[in-house]
Amino acid sequence: MMVKVSSPGQIFLFGEHAVVYGQPALLASIDVRIDVEALLLDGSRFEVTSEGVGRMEGKVERINGDWKIRDKTGDVEDLQFVTRASEIVFNYLNRGEGISLSIESDLPSGSGLGSSSAVTTATAAAVSTVLDGELDEEEIIQLAFDAEVDIQGAASRAGVSVATLGGFLKVQDKDFESLEKLSKLDILIGYTGKYANTGELVKHVGNLKESRPNIYGPMVRAIGKTTEIGIEALNEDNLREVGVLMNVNQNLLEGLGVSSPELHDLIEAARDSGAIGAKITGAGGGGCMIALGSGNMNEISNAIEESGGIPIKTEIGVEGLMY
Repeated sequence: MMVKVSSPGQIFLFGEHAVVYGQPALLASIDVRIDVEALLLDGSRFEVTSEGVGRMEGKVERINGDWKIRDKTGDVEDLQFVTRASEIVFNYLNRGEGISLSIESDLPSGSGLGSSSAVTTATAAAVSTVLDGELDEEEIIQLAFDAEVDIQGAASRAGVSVATLGGFLKVQDKDFESLEKLSKLDILIGYTGKYANTGELVKHVGNLKESRPNIYGPMVRAIGKTTEIGIEALNEDNLREVGVLMNVNQNLLEGLGVSSPELHDLIEAARDSGAIGAKITGAGGGGCMIALGSGNMNEISNAIEESGGIPIKTEIGVEGLMY
């Protein structure tokens, strides 16, 4: 039996990092996707082949009541989200089988576009489906979230929720709300080409918040406030206010130390070329930024390219998991 599952990438319109600490975030799925194909194998062999990432092999075994992938060889660290999501599904369904996973991605790894959430979600959905597990969306979100926490040490449900459900999503703790009435936005993504480690950046912000809670705690809460006011502005089609709030959100993220010179250059170039607002999307430290335009996307795109970035034009608010 073989199944194929596709999951979208995502952008944070507001709220990255703060969402880890219970603050609201607003995300949108993007039409840049990851496909995971799962094929049952005879025996216990487990293998993953990911275009542009690498390949690993292992053996599915039950040890002290838990299903594990043992004797892993190859690009193990680069594919750890895939293997951990598979193990979690094996244990949730109480069934481990030999499986071959083939992954194709249009999402650059470490780009801030939710590649880890997308591949973790698509893996959980593909493995559970090929094992005849009829999981609902909430179960897939929970299993993918558990895998991200195990790998990163801290995470929010925001990424895996959007990778599963698609659309525009307000996420806070375990709650999520689909926002279907948002105006159509002219959003352009600018990719620095620089890899960013989400787990390390999440830990960095956590360390800041723990070391100086009276300073960084209010900053995190202020990011959450930009989400709330930003949603109100979007519902009112007040794009000027949305842009102002994106810039405020960016200033706060810079205060948390998650920007980079490359991101700063692309953000400033976008603003100088007429973007209403521009900010990091995702963990920062590299990866991508987003710019909100108003009929001037070509000018913004050219400015990003001239500043050394890679402009990515994509539809937002697209469908989530596709089987």
